[in-house]
Amino acid sequence: MSTEAARDRVGDVLAGLRDQLADIAAMQKKLAALKVDGRAAEGSVEVTVNAQGQVVKTVIDKSYLDDHDFEDLGGHITEAAQAAAGEAGRRVAAIMAPINARHKNLPSVADIVDGLPELSDLMPPELDMFGLGPRRQEDSSVSSAGARYDDGDGEAELPTVRR
Repeated sequence: MSTEAARDRVGDVLAGLRDQLADIAAMQKKLAALKVDGRAAEGSVEVTVNAQGQVVKTVIDKSYLDDHDFEDLGGHITEAAQAAAGEAGRRVAAIMAPINARHKNLPSVADIVDGLPELSDLMPPELDMFGLGPRRQEDSSVSSAGARYDDGDGEAELPTVRR
C-alpha cells in the first residue's frame, strides 16, 4: 500500500474511532439513567434495578399481606428483581448493539501500518455493562442484617411499604 493510501486509510480509521468514542459517551449517559421495574405477586411487590442489574429500590404494597403469606415475600422480591434484571439486560443489549457492531467492524491498523497497536486495544475491553465485576463495598450500604441496599447515592434504603 502506498504511503498516501495508507495515510488516507489511517485517517478514515481515526475518524471512525472518534465517532465510536462519541457513541460510547452517549451510550454511557443512557445507561446511567436506565432504571427498570419488575413486579411480582400481582404487582404488590415492585423492584427497580439499574443498567447493571443492581437493585436500587424495593416497594411492597401494604395490601401484600392481605393476599400473601409473609414467608413468601423473599421469593416474590427475588422474582421481581430477576424480572427487572432480565429486562435491564435486554435494554442494555439494545442500547449497545450499534456500538458493538461498529466495534467488530473496526479494521486492523496493523494491516495498514506494521508495528502499530490494534485499535481494539484502545477501546474498552468489554462494553458489556454486566461484565464489570462486583460492586465496590464503599458504593453500597449494608443493613444490620447484612442485606445490601444501594440506590447509587451511598445512602441506605430499606424497602418501602405503600399505604
